[in-house]
Amino acid sequence: MQTKGPALTVEATNIHKSYLLGATAVGALRGVDLTVRRGEFVALMGPSGCGKTTLLNVIGAIDLPSRGAVKIEGVDLQGLSDDCLADLRRDRIGMVFQFYNLLPTLTARENVEVPMQFKGVRAAARRSRALELLERVGLKDRAHHKPSELSGGEQQRVSIARALANEPALVLLDEPTGDLDSTTSTEVIALLRDLNQREQVTMVIATHDRSIAEQSSRVVRLRDGKVEAPAAS
Repeated sequence: MQTKGPALTVEATNIHKSYLLGATAVGALRGVDLTVRRGEFVALMGPSGCGKTTLLNVIGAIDLPSRGAVKIEGVDLQGLSDDCLADLRRDRIGMVFQFYNLLPTLTARENVEVPMQFKGVRAAARRSRALELLERVGLKDRAHHKPSELSGGEQQRVSIARALANEPALVLLDEPTGDLDSTTSTEVIALLRDLNQREQVTMVIATHDRSIAEQSSRVVRLRDGKVEAPAAS
């Protein structure tokens, strides 16, 4: 059976990113090439400061490269207006962060609804989709609890459900198990792998967690802003 659209979800070519530190330009990324095919589960690994988060931000259209090109599902990000980039982030890219970034005054269900609200989805459809996603991550019975009433692992599950709200082509995760104990980390990794395998959700995960690397379809290692040794698919 043929898949619709381009086979590549991510195509990043010769990505450079520099930041000014006083009068000095510091290179966070130095010529990174990365391709990710639809349905892959890719782990970005490397020491702190190697450029993992910067690469996620560039791929996720949060930050623009100083040089190089990024395509998401064949769409070249270069030259897109701020409004178009915002629409792309909202509709095609889901983000999961180490510290969850949930809105503390909203319930789990309401947090999952936020991306759909920005998209203009009607209230009844938002509510139904949010409850469906919370059930998928094992938290339907916690839908009406606020973040302060949830454990760290539960909050991360809510953030994963939120990332899936608008059916993105790509989910980017920045140290999703970094703030969790080993048992909870194992549960979250199993959930991510299940979503990836059953629903072909493409995932790129910046991590120090070797358990994620062991279950990934491919590991890309970064050092000093460069790809060091990506494993074969």
